[in-house]
Amino acid sequence: MSAPKKNNYFFSRAGPPSVHALGLGAVAAALLAGAAVLPLEAPPLSFFICPLRAATGIPCLSCGCTHAFHFAVRGQLLAAVDASPLGTLLAMLCAAHVVWTLLRLLGLPWAPLIPPRTARWAAAFAVAANWLFLVAR
Repeated sequence: MSAPKKNNYFFSRAGPPSVHALGLGAVAAALLAGAAVLPLEAPPLSFFICPLRAATGIPCLSCGCTHAFHFAVRGQLLAAVDASPLGTLLAMLCAAHVVWTLLRLLGLPWAPLIPPRTARWAAAFAVAANWLFLVAR
């Protein structure tokens, strides 16, 4: 009989990444790569406008995320936060997830432990705070 896995508040013992973690890592890497190579001023990204902002003048919940990713992958974090704090946070979380997944593929025996309820409340707060920031500016 093996000893039970010992967890602390932030990390838990884990084996290799799950299929879900690998899939999310691949999507995150693709988003970051796309933001790194596609220019904002040329197609296809220049075609994307926010339909809600165009129709009502009110920004949607994800307004500015494309610009935030563009600036974040280039290391221009102040410009990224100015475009969208939520988009900047998402870009940094994507990069962290890609790195952590690669480390777990290389044998790192730990995985982040985030309680689902905490994650839901943090996401709701981040979306609301981002929208208030976008409306206020």
